[in-house]
Amino acid sequence: MAAARATGVTGRLRWAGFAGSALLAIGGLLAGAKPGPAPANQAEALWGDGAGFRLGLAAYLIGLALLGWAWWRLRAEPLRPGWVVATGLLWAAPLLVTAPLGSRDVYAYACHGAVWLAGHDPYAVGAAGGGCPWLVEVPSLWHDAPAPYGPLALLVSAAAVGLARSLATGEPAQLLLAIGGFRLVAVAGAGLAAVFLPRLARACGVDPARASWLGLVTPLVGVHVVGGAHHDALVAGLIVAGFGLAVAAGGRARPEPPAVLAGLALGLAVAMKVTALAALPFAVLLAARSRPVRAGGGVALAAVAGFAALTLGTGLGLGWVGALTNTGAVGQWSSLPTGLGMAVGYLLWGLGAPGAFDGAVTVAQWLGLAVLAGLSLWLLVRAWQCRAEPAAVIRYAGAVLAAVVVLGPVVYPWYAVAALAVLAAATEDRRVRHWLAVATLVLTALTLPSGLGIPVLTRLPGAIVIGLLAGWAGWRWLRRRVRPPEPRAPAR
Repeated sequence: MAAARATGVTGRLRWAGFAGSALLAIGGLLAGAKPGPAPANQAEALWGDGAGFRLGLAAYLIGLALLGWAWWRLRAEPLRPGWVVATGLLWAAPLLVTAPLGSRDVYAYACHGAVWLAGHDPYAVGAAGGGCPWLVEVPSLWHDAPAPYGPLALLVSAAAVGLARSLATGEPAQLLLAIGGFRLVAVAGAGLAAVFLPRLARACGVDPARASWLGLVTPLVGVHVVGGAHHDALVAGLIVAGFGLAVAAGGRARPEPPAVLAGLALGLAVAMKVTALAALPFAVLLAARSRPVRAGGGVALAAVAGFAALTLGTGLGLGWVGALTNTGAVGQWSSLPTGLGMAVGYLLWGLGAPGAFDGAVTVAQWLGLAVLAGLSLWLLVRAWQCRAEPAAVIRYAGAVLAAVVVLGPVVYPWYAVAALAVLAAATEDRRVRHWLAVATLVLTALTLPSGLGIPVLTRLPGAIVIGLLAGWAGWRWLRRRVRPPEPRAPAR
C-alpha cells in the first residue's frame, strides 16, 4: 500500500513538473531571449513592449515556481534511477522548442562561429569587428569583446553555424538552426552526465537516483542547460565522465584505457572552458590509487595531449586566455568577492569618495582569486591525504569547482552545473544535500527569461545584503574561535 501511494505521489509530481516546464516554454516564446534586437535597456528587458511579453513573464514565473516545487517535493519520495532520468527527459521536452531562456549567450556563440568562418581570429576580433550577421542579437556590452572560450567551444560554434548555412539560405533561418545545434550540444553534455553520474555515485556509495535528482534532473539544468543552451553543459558532462573513467582506472590492474579516456575527457573540458582545469588534479588522484605512474600519469598526459591537439589543430593558439579578463565587466553581487567589493564601494561612495567604487571592486576580486588559489591548494592536499577513498577525493573536487564559481569575479547560474553534479555524486550528508538543493533553486531564479539578471536589477540592496551576511558569518566564526573552553567538572 505504501509503495502504491508513493508511486501515485511521484507520478503527480512528475506531471506537475511537466506542467511547470510547459509554462516555462510558453514564457520563453512570449518573453524569452528571442531572436531580434537585444533589449536597449533594463526596463525593456524587464517589461517588454506589450501585454504579450508581460503575460509570458507571468507564465515563466509561475512555471518556475511549479517546476521548482515538484522537484523539491521529490526529495522525500522513493526514487529509481531510470524513473528519475525519464522524468528529466519529460521535463526537458517543452524546453527544447522554446526561445533561449535566461541569457543571450547563444547569439554570442553564433557570432564566434561566424567570425571564425569569415577568416578572422575570434580571440582578437569581436562580433562587430568580425562582421557577424547577427550582431543586433548580442548585447552591446559584448559587441567588441573577443571570445573567452577554448578551441573546442569555437569548433562547436563554427560547426553549428556552418551546418545551419548548409541547410538554409536566409540569415534568420540560419540563426534558428544554429540555436538548435547549440541546444543539441548542451543536451549531449547532459546525456554524458546521465550516463556517468550514476556510476560515479555508486563508486562513492551514494544512491544513484538521489545523485541524479540533485545533480542532473533539476530546474537549473532544465532552464539553463536545455533552455539556455550554454557551453557549460558540455563542460559538466565531460568532467563527470572524466571522473567516472578515472575512478574505473584506479580500480583496475590494467588502467591504461580508462585513464587515457579520462584524460581526454578532462582535456576536452578545459578546451571548452578554462575553469575545468580545476578538476584535472583530482582526476589524476582518482586514477593513481593502484598504478600511480601508469594510471595517474596517463590521465595527465592524455589531457595535455588532447588540449594541445585541439589548440594546434585549430591554429587558434591561447589567445582566449587574455579574453577572460572581459568576463568580469558586469558587476554582480552574485559573486562573493564582487558583492563585498560593491558593498565597500557603496560605503565609500556614501562617505564622499565615489571614485573609489571601481577600485574597491577590483581589489576585492583579486583578493577573491587569491583566496581561491589558497583554498584550492588546501583542498587538493586534503584529497591527496585521503586519495584511497574515491568519495572523499570527489567531494574535495566538487568543493573546488564550487569555490571557482563562488569566488570568481562574476557568477551566472549555469556556471554551477558541473560543481553541483560532482557534489551530488559524492555527498551523503542530508544537511549538505539540503543546502545544495536550496542553492540550485536560488541559482535557477537569478535570471529572468529575457536574460536580465536579478543581481543587475538589485545592485545596491544585493551588495548590502552580501556585506551583512559576510559580516555575520565572520562574527560567528570569530566567536567560535575565541570562545573560552567550558570548565571541567572537578574529579572526585
